[in-house]
Amino acid sequence: MMVEHVKKVLADPSRVCPAFDPNSGYELAGFVWLQGFNDLVDGQTYPNGNYDEYSRLLAHFIRDVRHDLSAPKMPFVIGVLGVDGEKNVNFRKAMAAPAAMPEFQGNVVAVDTAPFWDRDIEAAEPKQREYNDIVGTAHTLKADGTLDTQRKWDKFWKPIGKPLPEERNWHFVTVDATESKDKLKEFTDRRFRDISLPAGLANWVMPDFDDSQWTVGKAPIGKGVWKHSGITLNNYSSNWGEEEFLLIRSTFEVDNLDYDSYRLAILARQGFHVYLNGQKIHTYIWWQDKPHYRSIVLDKEKTRYLKIGKNVLAVYANDQYSPKSADHFAALDAWVEGITKVDQEKLDLALEEVLSPKDREALKGASNGGYHYFGSAKIFAQMGKAFAEANLRLIKK
Repeated sequence: MMVEHVKKVLADPSRVCPAFDPNSGYELAGFVWLQGFNDLVDGQTYPNGNYDEYSRLLAHFIRDVRHDLSAPKMPFVIGVLGVDGEKNVNFRKAMAAPAAMPEFQGNVVAVDTAPFWDRDIEAAEPKQREYNDIVGTAHTLKADGTLDTQRKWDKFWKPIGKPLPEERNWHFVTVDATESKDKLKEFTDRRFRDISLPAGLANWVMPDFDDSQWTVGKAPIGKGVWKHSGITLNNYSSNWGEEEFLLIRSTFEVDNLDYDSYRLAILARQGFHVYLNGQKIHTYIWWQDKPHYRSIVLDKEKTRYLKIGKNVLAVYANDQYSPKSADHFAALDAWVEGITKVDQEKLDLALEEVLSPKDREALKGASNGGYHYFGSAKIFAQMGKAFAEANLRLIKK
């Protein structure tokens, strides 16, 4: 595909470069190869850190590209992968090796990018992960599956409405998929999905829906034994039942909306829809095996459905991975929380213990493709300059 693209451009250079002069023609002035992360971590292709095969294949690649583009002496710059700085010595040596081969002398050069590795971002990345884990978690559970009330990050957010979440009654009903199109067929179908609900449930998320005939109980509502991360959930306040899908509704009274921001705190193993006063405010379609209450910050478009007086929170969720799976266990609980501007400032200040302003500034330049690949905009700029200079030296030779 790469070669086809190059040939397509060269067949009509003026299409992409209006200033192109056909009388002057064009020159393939150089080729830069910056690649290798997946090879670095591929222990199956390169067992025991032996990357000799990479060197052999890269040499073939250089010959093939030159042949296919009819440029037998085209300058070739190998960008030696600099992930983790000076580490990964064996792989970096293997990448650079073709430049030392006699046939490539004077027209292939290896540029080590390890010196450009951004140490500030490297130091900040673990802190960023810790920070994301903190702000992405509304509440944690203790080993026995009960709520951990001592987590210091939770005191800034306050549950919205009465009764308090632990005192609320939930009305719930469970159903199975009855139509063939909704049933699980293969393991790959394990994702969360919508099904056709039984008659009488079409408007179940609406505030005025009559759920008086549903089962009533406290949350979390669950089934089976959910074990993960040293936590065991099996002593549920209410029993989910045997069916795969669970529909739950809870009513709470709000007398104060003087908060700067709102979030959803939700415990769920599989996918879910969440509705506030009949309006959908969040959807999650995958699974989350770690048992904790996730923090889902609600934007103003979603929080406008929250009102003084009676509010209804409704959640639709499922429990299965696949039709052949025996691990039908799950738990579900949810509530809305708010934080004042003053408390948000206090929380932000406390979180600076985890991720400092200096760390945040460094991370602004991190690649959105993930720092473990190459790093930052600054790294790319420095590498690009080094590659261009190396290519120019080859041209002058």
